[in-house]
Amino acid sequence: MNALMVYAHPNPASFNAAMRDAAVDELGRAGHLIELSDLYAMDFDPALRGPELLGDLGAIQGELDKVRRADLLLFQFPDWWYGMPAIMKGWVDRVFAFGFAYDDEHFLERGLLSGKKAMLSMTVGAREEYYRQAPQRGLSRVLEPLHYGIFNYCGMEVLPPFFVYGPGLMDAGERAAALEAYRERLRNVPRMEALRFS
Repeated sequence: MNALMVYAHPNPASFNAAMRDAAVDELGRAGHLIELSDLYAMDFDPALRGPELLGDLGAIQGELDKVRRADLLLFQFPDWWYGMPAIMKGWVDRVFAFGFAYDDEHFLERGLLSGKKAMLSMTVGAREEYYRQAPQRGLSRVLEPLHYGIFNYCGMEVLPPFFVYGPGLMDAGERAAALEAYRERLRNVPRMEALRFS
């Protein structure tokens, strides 16, 4: 399997960085090929500009090629304001472009990225109990625009997301356990059933 990890966190010592490293290591140990787009390290420009709106995608050709090669797209990021960091959303805006990821005749099950899988892996600031206390905080609801409105719309199979709740509130043992749980989830990716939206 070829995997592409799209990673967004500005702090190289963050727990997200530890998750990134665990994923690269685990997928590599399993014999998968993995490419990394570390958006902050790349100084990726998230702004969609005029020529791209007209179909000139040459400025991001390297990212398009990574997506073409990938069977699995893995997105690693912290939850900021109930969504992706702006730099990652900009990557999506620029890379999942009309004519590359979808067009007027190819969307949803016929999307141009069909045959690929996508999975979100994210950290959130609070403990899990906080998100269970009220339905509007439910992360599956929060992620629906990403799962359905981006990945499924472009034809990809959407795998269940992986969450780490409150890594900043954890002790060292809890963080180690969270990383091991993440490794276990990645080991199960080839057998994982996709989410359903109908």
